Amino acid sequence: KIDNLNRRFSYGAEGNDNVGNYAYGGFYSIYNSLDMLGLLPSELPTPELKWETNLNFNLGVDISLFQNRLIAQIDLYNRQSKDLLFERPLSPSTGYSGINANVGSLSNRGIDGQITGTPFRSDDFSWDIILNFGHYTNKITHLPQKEILTGSIGQYGNTKKMVEGGSVFDFYIKEWAGVNPENGKATWYKDVTDEAGNITGRTVTENQTEATPYFQGSALPDLYGGLGNHLRYKNLELSFMFSYSIGGKIFDGDQPMIMHLGYAPGRNWSAEALSRWTPENRETDFPRLSYVSDSWNTIPSTRFLYNATYARLKNIDLTYSLPKRLLRNASLSELRLRVTGENLLTFYRHKGLDPEQTVSGSTFYRYPAQKTISFGIQASF
Repeated sequence: KIDNLNRRFSYGAEGNDNVGNYAYGGFYSIYNSLDMLGLLPSELPTPELKWETNLNFNLGVDISLFQNRLIAQIDLYNRQSKDLLFERPLSPSTGYSGINANVGSLSNRGIDGQITGTPFRSDDFSWDIILNFGHYTNKITHLPQKEILTGSIGQYGNTKKMVEGGSVFDFYIKEWAGVNPENGKATWYKDVTDEAGNITGRTVTENQTEATPYFQGSALPDLYGGLGNHLRYKNLELSFMFSYSIGGKIFDGDQPMIMHLGYAPGRNWSAEALSRWTPENRETDFPRLSYVSDSWNTIPSTRFLYNATYARLKNIDLTYSLPKRLLRNASLSELRLRVTGENLLTFYRHKGLDPEQTVSGSTFYRYPAQKTISFGIQASF
């Protein structure tokens, strides 16, 4: 039996001007040059700069069944963004790294949902389950130029490339080929071309500047969401919530800092260095040590790109309410004892990385989520 059924529909437009103040103007900075007034261009003029526009279409349905013991909410959305505000790269010879511009159009489509169920309900015991989920895709529908390199991370440089038909979140980095077992040096893949420039195959190289970057997957997960439970037995309540993300890639920008080859005295080392290449240990994924500077760990490659699938116990809460008959002489109407934990468990294959990162799919000197346990007493008079 259907207890309730609601259908929702909306369509609208909104603007965004998040590029700072006076971004359209051409400005000069004043300098003292040997006691003479000097002017230096500080910002290029952008008189044609305009607001970014987002067109939002949403379609949803809410349904409840079995005396509201099963409730579902599903939303489909389609967000079309045009005149995107972005810093368009300029040639270094101009003296500027980029200029604010309306550079293209994007399409974001997806689905969000939540299902709430009550498997058991009585005076003494109840059990509620909440499952929420989401999935969305991102597609670049227009760019003012063939490609734009983005996703700069510290000393690694760019890690993504935007092209029409692709996604803002597509990794574009070099592909790790392992360690050369003959000499212990790092290697990457590179394309092999004929005289006409056509790609005929690929080989490996120890020269990272010769390595070819490739599209290496997206930072966007295939599915994300959470699973929560709330159980009550008389005066005792237990609730907990798991968050999860399935699919997608994440670039670990912290791990390379402890993967140097011995030319950085005083810097910590990963335990992986114990399995480094030696003449006796030739089959390994850690190059040989060297006092000569080697930038193998500062190159964005698939060596430090990992599957982003994870699950985490975000919070757990245990509460006990003292029986009211014990509170009468204390002039209390309620007294609750509570213990709460956050981020106590994380299930993830790659150690040392907090997988719960931003949608960009990369981490670089970010603090991980803290594990906390707290106790509390709540009294009502």
